[in-house]
Amino acid sequence: MMITMTNTPTITANVLFLDQNQHLTASDMEELSYEYADCQFDHLSALPRIDNHYDFIVVLAHSHDRSTVRRLHALIESEVHTNIIVASVEDNPASLFPYINNNIQGFMSLRYFKENATFVFRHMKEQALFLEPAYHSVLILEIERIKLREQPIKKLILQKEIVQEILSENEQNVLQLLLEGNNNLQIAQSLYLAPSTISTIISHLLKKMNANDRTDALVKSIRNGWVDAYR
Repeated sequence: MMITMTNTPTITANVLFLDQNQHLTASDMEELSYEYADCQFDHLSALPRIDNHYDFIVVLAHSHDRSTVRRLHALIESEVHTNIIVASVEDNPASLFPYINNNIQGFMSLRYFKENATFVFRHMKEQALFLEPAYHSVLILEIERIKLREQPIKKLILQKEIVQEILSENEQNVLQLLLEGNNNLQIAQSLYLAPSTISTIISHLLKKMNANDRTDALVKSIRNGWVDAYR
């Protein structure tokens, strides 16, 4: 197994893996320690006494199960002053969805964490929430599926009549395209605008929605009732 280094500057962190079912091997831990030599990694199967020694606690989850829920609740109730990440060992974003209402700061696959640990650490020290980019549209669709539970969703539609006094026309158009899973370049091409203009519109949109990033904005737009599902 190869772990890809990112080009971001070095960052130090103390990291604890809570791994009840021993998904990480000794070889995995050696590779992590080698690739991220400035970080300290510990690997335990049970929750230790919390002493706020760790910058990040990574809880490995195979699916939504009671033992993992209990572990997360114990962490949250301990008022530990650290960032908590839930990592899916089978790279299945839907398996992380039931945990999203907890006070968790990061959601990603274990694979993504191994390959991008430095980027994850840096982002989470600056932002309140980190979601693996590939999970964005999947989890948003899962939110809508659970809300409606009737038939598959073909498309998420922004109800512009609700937001017309809150968002400008460009902001509405950009938010709609974000809901469809488009990146900045694709949005720019769809709206015939420069990528720099799209970045500016997104910045204004996030500020108006009091959102940390585009993921937070998409989740808030759904929770605010701004989005309908076309089935």
